[in-house]
Amino acid sequence: MLSTDSLTVAVDGHLDRTTLPALEALDVLWQTVRRLPISAYELKAMEWMLASGDMGDLDRMMDGNGVVDWPLGLEGGGQAIVRVWHGDGLTHAQRVAARYHVVQLEVDTLGRRMWAIHDVASGAEVRAGQRPLRFSTQESAGEWIRRRVNLAGYRSTRHLAGTE
Repeated sequence: MLSTDSLTVAVDGHLDRTTLPALEALDVLWQTVRRLPISAYELKAMEWMLASGDMGDLDRMMDGNGVVDWPLGLEGGGQAIVRVWHGDGLTHAQRVAARYHVVQLEVDTLGRRMWAIHDVASGAEVRAGQRPLRFSTQESAGEWIRRRVNLAGYRSTRHLAGTE
């Protein structure tokens, strides 16, 4: 149920991406939206969606891809996009990309400068079995991370398509 999850909310040009428990996130979003120069009709609809305390409709709107957008027309022209995501709003591939960092190691006994990959989640270097992964260039270590990100994106796409 949405009321126990965290949500990420944003309004283009008015509210930067903010992740909070669901009810708090919707309150922050409502406080931002109510100050926008929008029509009375849009204001009433957003109040009903964000400030009513009933999250059932929002939950149904987000069921599927976990995100919902509302384009709001601003008086005087232009628009603001209101966006609500489940969780932190990151894709699996983005989480994988944020998890790994290339680090330069000290010069070894042969005078070589090697590169490794630090896993932020575990706080340790990435290993292949019992041995830590070592790379001769920063680019090759970065390529290892890019392959993991691509694989994560591929798996996410297959999962959404129902083929995995």
